[in-house]
Amino acid sequence: MNRVSELALLFAATACAAADGHRELSWTLAEETQLAAFDCTDRAAFRCAGGALELFTAAKYTPPHRSPLGLAILRDLEFGDCELAVEAQQTGREYPHRDLVIVFAWRDAAHFAYAHLASAADPNAHQIMLVDGADRRPVTVRRSKGVSWGEGWHEILLVRRGTEVRVLFDGNEVLAGEVSALRGRIGLGSFDDTGRFRNLSVAPLPPAHGTV
Repeated sequence: MNRVSELALLFAATACAAADGHRELSWTLAEETQLAAFDCTDRAAFRCAGGALELFTAAKYTPPHRSPLGLAILRDLEFGDCELAVEAQQTGREYPHRDLVIVFAWRDAAHFAYAHLASAADPNAHQIMLVDGADRRPVTVRRSKGVSWGEGWHEILLVRRGTEVRVLFDGNEVLAGEVSALRGRIGLGSFDDTGRFRNLSVAPLPPAHGTV
């Protein structure tokens, strides 16, 4: 069996697993073939190298509204209430808006939400953000002062339950917000920086009241 056939079977199995709404789905993000599972805002800015999915250069992309530029959005699968876990390494320079983002509730490039994890919190950074047919705006209800990226890997966990969204960074809550309980695709990336991701998993949760 060639690599293309193996990949097709893998995606078919993943789609079947998603359909039952209960199994945890996972991607190592270690092989270039796994990029076929993602729609990228700029495919040339992404690669699989060193055992991880890497956004290795500034993405060339003009979004319909002010929002992150470098995104890899998982194709075909939609999630509502879930736990999304991933290991992440920020590879850019240190400055207040040094960031990586986790996308959820993606319907299209003009309608989605994301967690913006940045070194320092301000009105435009380190927020739960909503893009709803207009420039991104914060929907954060509580947050830390920022995260310490350093040069190493970090464990990120995003939990959606009904309208509540919580984000943990190395086991500590750093963001929480309120977003309409809509199903959508998930994704990884950065507003305008670079970074690496590995060992992505998504575990659907029993729906809370009001989930669409």
